[in-house]
Parts: sequence; structure tokens; C-alpha cells
Amino acid sequence: MKLISLNTWCGIIYEPLKKFIEDQAKDTDIFCFQEIRNGKYLGALEGETEDLFTKIKDILPDFKGYYTEMLPGIGIATFVKNSIEIEKFKSDTVLFSEELSNIEKFNNEKPHPRVIQIILLKNKLNILNFHGVHGDFKKDTKERELQTKRLKKILNDLSGPKILVGDFNLMPDTMAIFELEKEMRNLMKGSHFKTTRSSYYEKRDILPFADYAFVSKDIVINNFEVLPNEVSDHLALLLEFNWIG
Repeated sequence: MKLISLNTWCGIIYEPLKKFIEDQAKDTDIFCFQEIRNGKYLGALEGETEDLFTKIKDILPDFKGYYTEMLPGIGIATFVKNSIEIEKFKSDTVLFSEELSNIEKFNNEKPHPRVIQIILLKNKLNILNFHGVHGDFKKDTKERELQTKRLKKILNDLSGPKILVGDFNLMPDTMAIFELEKEMRNLMKGSHFKTTRSSYYEKRDILPFADYAFVSKDIVINNFEVLPNEVSDHLALLLEFNWIG
């Protein structure tokens, strides 16, 4: 199977993003997207694509789309090819807004709750899509400590092979990443990729990482790449894999 994870930057670079999704859809089974607009949103930046979820649904007619709201008008989304049978879909809140009072505000908006999407395929593979807390130069904070504790509980409550992807807003040397590595293999660790951010990200030189892919030990990775396509201020992660059992 092939999976792509990408923070879309709310579709600010929409036409290149559209072409990228169209091209990748030819042989991709699952897309996990972060920063997906789906209606009016008070914290919007200039150039965001307000109806991005609807537009991606139109780009991917052979996929089933699942959207989970973080705040009205923005959230995360996973698209699964129609030929793949799904046993269950659910979303969990990992952090609530009231737990994020110390987080720096972005564009004067209140902090986003942090949610995770969990899709269990009929073949018992778990796909988890997540967008973590921002700010504090992507270092360890008490909010990230709580976030990681809850993520680990979610992972431990699931049986069968697991893939966890998304924009974690974390640097590789954090305790948060170390704790997740106790549960799953971090595909970024030991890879030759130097960044998961595109040239559109002004802090790429000092904060080169944000996006990760973690897999359980029964996942066999045939190919892992950070794709060079500049369709967002993030770069996409690509996983080609199968699993044991």
C-alpha cells in the first residue's frame, strides 16, 4: 500500500497542491492531510482555500473522505480509496482548548483543540492522522507532555498493525518524540532527509522538522520519502509498505 501525509497549509498554494494530489492519486491508497479548511474560519490567513475539503473530494472521486473539525472551519482529513474496505472510523480529542491556555496565539485566534483520526481497515490495519500543538520553537512543554501521554494511551489501546502520521510540530531531539519512539519506529530517525519544510517556511533553517511517520514493528517499509514537491510550507511524507499477519 501507499500512503501520503501532508500539511496542506490550508491550500494557500492551491493550483500546485491540486496537481500534486491528482498526480499522486494514480497509485496512492490513503491520504492524510492536516490544516484542511472546511468553511468560515476566524483565524484565516490571506489566500487560504475556504472550501478545501470539498475541493479535495472533487479531486479524489475514487476516495472516501473523512473530516474532523478542530475549530469551526478548520481540521484534519483522511481520504481512503473506495476499493479499500473500512471497518471503523473515529476521532478522539487529544487536547482540549482549555488545556492550552499557555500556548501562544496564532493570528489572534484561540488555541486549537488537538484531535486525532483513527481508521481501522477491514484487514485490521490502523491508520492514525494527527496535528500536534504549535509554538515554543517545537520544544518540550507541559502541553506536549500531556499530548504524548494521551497519544501513547490511544496507541496502546489499539490492536494490530499501526501507522501514525502527521504534523507533530516537534523537533527530533524532544522527549515527546523519544517517548513515541518507545512505542513505534520513527521513520525520520536515521533517514537522510534534512527537513520536512519547504522553502515557503521562513524558519526552515532553525526549525527544519515538524512532520513524522511512526509505524509498529509489524509494518514492513518498502519505501519512505520526504517528497520535494513545494505545494505547501510543509513537504509530504510518502510511505510504501505491507505488514506481517
